[in-house]
Amino acid sequence: MKLCVAENIGFCFGVERALKTVEEYLKKERSVYSLGELVHNRNVVERLEEKGLKVLHDNDPIPEDAKDSVLVVRAHGVPPRILKELEKNFKRVIDATCPIVLKLFERAKAAKEAGYTVIVFGDENHDEMRALKGHVEDAIITTRPLALRGRICVLSQTTMSLDDFLSFGAEILKASEPTEFLFLNSVCEVTHRREVEVKKMAFECDLIVVVGGKNSSNTKKLARIASKTTRVLHVQDASELEGFDFKRFRKIGVTAGTSTPLEDVNLVVKKIRLGG
Repeated sequence: MKLCVAENIGFCFGVERALKTVEEYLKKERSVYSLGELVHNRNVVERLEEKGLKVLHDNDPIPEDAKDSVLVVRAHGVPPRILKELEKNFKRVIDATCPIVLKLFERAKAAKEAGYTVIVFGDENHDEMRALKGHVEDAIITTRPLALRGRICVLSQTTMSLDDFLSFGAEILKASEPTEFLFLNSVCEVTHRREVEVKKMAFECDLIVVVGGKNSSNTKKLARIASKTTRVLHVQDASELEGFDFKRFRKIGVTAGTSTPLEDVNLVVKKIRLGG
């Protein structure tokens, strides 16, 4: 059995930035909250909770100790209206929205103000897309191409597949009657590099193990892409590999989402080498 580990693993810049921000405030503040899961990875969230982080979910009431607490906004962002409300209630609110996500929000808002119909290739239930709707209320968020007219601006959720986004844009252009057609690539380059790498690995390996959160959009994307070519296991961590027979595979590839800790990947690699 040969083992191949992807070069592009570990936290992306946006996740790393959000985690460092939270850990810094946990050291110096008595009470620190995050709005929702800071990143889409159960292990990471649990480790932060062990250090004292409290997770405030969207529909939770404002905690009694809010005036003495710091709140960190997750990497996926939050609608401006909610951000302003939180700032009224908490001692301090730290916006840890990923800069690449912020750029998407800014581009969507600018397009709307310029008179374009804004259509975004994405999952309307994803945290990033719910935040975007707070910036552009009538943005159309979908994965199904629509026939539109007039001035059209096409953007993407940052964690989507670039190939799928390109196809989406082409189908909209074909079906629509635009007076102007603005296509802006807002797919995160870091997630795209992992997408390209896993495609290559899938052709070379007879099993790909994808490590990361089951609710992580970019991690699920990697599993979906690889599954078009070879067998795939998507696991949260090494504990899900117990008893799996790896010896029957000729070559195994390992990759991970942008919110997956490097230590989780290393434990999976170790488990595979031990044979499951």
